[in-house]
Amino acid sequence: MKKYFTLKGLELVNKKIKKQEEKVKNIGKEMGDAAGISCDWHDNFSYEDAKRRLEMESTILKKLKSLLDGVNIIEIHEQKEAIRIGATAKILFNGEEEEFTIGAFGESDPINGLITYDSPLAHNLMGMKKGDLKNINIAGKDIRIEILEIYPVSFKYYQLIHHLSISEEIIVQ
Repeated sequence: MKKYFTLKGLELVNKKIKKQEEKVKNIGKEMGDAAGISCDWHDNFSYEDAKRRLEMESTILKKLKSLLDGVNIIEIHEQKEAIRIGATAKILFNGEEEEFTIGAFGESDPINGLITYDSPLAHNLMGMKKGDLKNINIAGKDIRIEILEIYPVSFKYYQLIHHLSISEEIIVQ
């Protein structure tokens, strides 16, 4: 599957990978220290605990690295004609106004309205224009959406990405 990253989004993932690599390295050292000079791992709780954490953190690292498979770097453009990565859309969502900003792969902060382009909602919104109506099905629910307004990248996207880079939250999918 192709994954569309912005340079900032790719930087965020690489930053998270480096932190996770450091965590795995430190747990590996801890595991070695727990085994001691005599490599005593039998009935050694500290060693077993470190080993379990190493396996868990190594799995997370592997998942993070797999995010970089099929990377396509995209540039986002200042436009408001259609919903694309970087645009913010004000929509009528089953009769209620909602606002969502579409992020590239890994750029997700749903609490602040940033959803990745491959989420079910964003996938359905992509390419729509102001005034468009669509009936969609998400999680077994029929939902009617209408595009009320489309705002350009500068409206909210950069602020949300900045907030995401400070919080350093990368969703492992």
